[in-house]
Amino acid sequence: MLTIHTRSLHVQGHIGDGHHEASAPLHHAAHIVRRHHGHPDDVNDHAVWIDLLNPTREEELGLEAKLGVPLPTREDMAEIETSSRLYMEEGAAFMTALVTFFGGEDHLQTGPITFVLVGGRLVTIRYIDPASFTIFGDHLEKQPGLCGSGPATFLNLLDVLIDRTADLIEKTGAGIDALSKAIFRPRRQEKLEDVLNQLGMAQNDIAKIRDSLVSLARLTAYAAGLERDVIALKGEEARDYHDRLRIMSQDVASLSDHASYVTGNITFLLDAALGMINLEQNNIVKLISITSVIFLPLTLIASIYGMNFEAMPGLHNPEAFWIVVVLMLIITGALLWWFKQRRWI
Repeated sequence: MLTIHTRSLHVQGHIGDGHHEASAPLHHAAHIVRRHHGHPDDVNDHAVWIDLLNPTREEELGLEAKLGVPLPTREDMAEIETSSRLYMEEGAAFMTALVTFFGGEDHLQTGPITFVLVGGRLVTIRYIDPASFTIFGDHLEKQPGLCGSGPATFLNLLDVLIDRTADLIEKTGAGIDALSKAIFRPRRQEKLEDVLNQLGMAQNDIAKIRDSLVSLARLTAYAAGLERDVIALKGEEARDYHDRLRIMSQDVASLSDHASYVTGNITFLLDAALGMINLEQNNIVKLISITSVIFLPLTLIASIYGMNFEAMPGLHNPEAFWIVVVLMLIITGALLWWFKQRRWI
C-alpha cells in the first residue's frame, strides 16, 4: 500500500463585499498536509512523504521510475551489514533501522524500516506496522506542520520512534519491578517456575530493544553527517536539523544506558529466582532429613518391642505402654531442642 502525504497552500480569511473599503479581503496562507492512498503516478512535486507499507513489486518499480533512484527490496532491508543499511546512491540517502513493536503478540518483535531522503522528500519502506506510525499520523491530524518537508518529517517521525522505544523500556521495567516483588514476597503466590518464564520473556524483549537502539544510534549519527544538498536544507533550517539529531543521539545513548540497567536487573532477578528455588529445595530436603532423624530412635524402640520373645522386660506390665510413649516423647523433644540449638530448624 502506498500512502502519499501532499503539502498544499490553504487560504483563509474574510472576502469583502466590494461596497466598503474597510471590508478589504484578509488572506492568511498556511501549508496543510493531505494524505491519500494512491499509485506511484500520483506522486508530484507537492509530495512530502511517501509511505510504502507492504508494497507490491509494481509499486516499487513505479516509484523507482518516478524518483529516479533504486529502492531496496525486503531482502536488502534484512541485511545486517552497516554498509547495506546506511549508504548513498544516486544522490539519495538510504537509512535502515530496526524498530521494536508488539504486532499483536505478547512479546516484542523487531523489523527493519528504511528511510530515504531524496529530492527534499521522505520515502519510508516497511513491512511492519508499528504503533509509532499510527501515533505520528494522529499528530499530523492536529499539527500538519510536522510534515512540512521531507527532512522535517524524517526528524519528527524519528522523534516519535525514539519516544515509543522509551515507552517500551518503561513498560518492560515496570514488569520487572512486579516480578521482583513476586520473588521476594514472604508469602509467595506465584510459582517461581512461572516467574522464570516471565523473566526469560522480559530478557528477550529488552534484547530486541537494545538491538533497535543500536541501529537508531547508527542511523542518527549517519543522518547528522549528510551533506546539505542531500537534505535540501540551508541556513537556520540546516543548523536546526543537525541540532535535533545531536539531541536525538544523546537520547538514544541515555536509553541504551537505561536498557543496560534493566538487563542487569533481569540478570540479578534470574539469579535470585534460581537461588530461591534452590533454597526451597534445600528446606524440603532438610525437613525430610530432620523428620527421618527424629523417627529413627522411635523406630528402634518399636522394633525392639516388636520382637517375638516371651521373656522381655515390662512385656506384661500394664504401665509399660505408657512408659514407652513418654520415653518416645522425651526423645522427640530432646532432638527438637538440639536441632534448635544448632539452628538447623
